[in-house]
Amino acid sequence: MDSASFWPLLSTLVGGLATLAIFSFLIRENGFYRFFEHVFIGVAAGIGPMLTLRDFLWPQIIDPMRGATITTYPDGTLSGPYQPLYLLYLVPMIFGALYYALYSPRYAWIAKVVIGFTLGASGALAIRGFFAEVIPQLAGSFKPLVVISSGVFSWSESINNTLFVAILLLVLNYFFFTFGREGSLQGKSAPLGRPLLMVCFGAFFGSTVMARLALLVERVQFLLQDWWVAVQTIVGLG
Repeated sequence: MDSASFWPLLSTLVGGLATLAIFSFLIRENGFYRFFEHVFIGVAAGIGPMLTLRDFLWPQIIDPMRGATITTYPDGTLSGPYQPLYLLYLVPMIFGALYYALYSPRYAWIAKVVIGFTLGASGALAIRGFFAEVIPQLAGSFKPLVVISSGVFSWSESINNTLFVAILLLVLNYFFFTFGREGSLQGKSAPLGRPLLMVCFGAFFGSTVMARLALLVERVQFLLQDWWVAVQTIVGLG
């Protein structure tokens, strides 16, 4: 067997063993499972920095700073001038490297500045992302109860929008506690929001289960097809 077919075969065998090791946790926790669990964590911790360096840091930061993205043509001309502004990348790189000041008892306070800046920037991005997600949902909830399309009254869209607005108001009313509910219409209609919430949570849970089952089906297909063929190949060679 040549090396071109050996390494794919070996990776398939190891992948099948790792899959069986993870599934063995369904019986009980064991050393076989714990070994491959640590292998997965170690591989994930190692491949993250490698992918960051290979796919982002080197081609998009280091190469432009070095001028390696500039092509020299046979006549000696360049594809473009060197941009000294790329050297500004050194500022955030040096600032981020100050994280390692944590390892110095004397200069650990410097890392707190970087941490505070990072937390502030992350909080601002989170707030912007929150409004970018919520504002379109709020705007989309204002639906017309009477829909006229091309001069014709649309029964289906009108009923759909009416149900949507009614369910939305009932669910919001369930969480409205500003005024007393006793004997009021708002208090009598508030319990109707609970079953609607349960339907929504059930749909979320169902989609989560379907996603997990899709992953399970893919792994079972891998074991029954690729891995079993690899096992038979090894047995045949033996």
